[in-house]
Amino acid sequence: MLFENPQIAINELPSVEDVNFQRLPPQALKLRTIGWCITQGIMLLILIGVFLFGGVFKKQWPWIFIFSAWILQALYFFWMARKRFYREGYAVREKDIIHTKGYWLRTQLTVPYNRVQHVEIEQGPLARAFGLGGISVYTAGDSGGDLSISGIDYKEAERIKQFITQKVGSDE
Repeated sequence: MLFENPQIAINELPSVEDVNFQRLPPQALKLRTIGWCITQGIMLLILIGVFLFGGVFKKQWPWIFIFSAWILQALYFFWMARKRFYREGYAVREKDIIHTKGYWLRTQLTVPYNRVQHVEIEQGPLARAFGLGGISVYTAGDSGGDLSISGIDYKEAERIKQFITQKVGSDE
């Protein structure tokens, strides 16, 4: 048996830029904003609790600095959440699924269906109120190749799960 492994010219490879990524629905941004507000509200309540009952600093100026830092980080993370949202997308293709996300640190994960172990759909109470859910595609091995997309339409997540399950079942 002769082993062959011919080289492929780099310029002949398909371009990922040609993929039309499906964007998340606008309700997903609302859901993420609500989650962000809840997280920031909890942080603010903790700060206020420490301020009122902790007595850590006897002077007022450290608290002005701490609350100013909280406001700045809250505004920054709110701005970044919106930037990341508009850069996120996914594509379901014939042989794989691709998910791209991130603003400063861009991540693009492609999972071929022949590596898929199982597919899961998640939906929390807030996501249910918006008709949204998340889909997780788990792969063989422990190489961090699991793909998770949150904030997609729940019915679309069910269709994607069914499609991937059929693809995985037909490939075996």
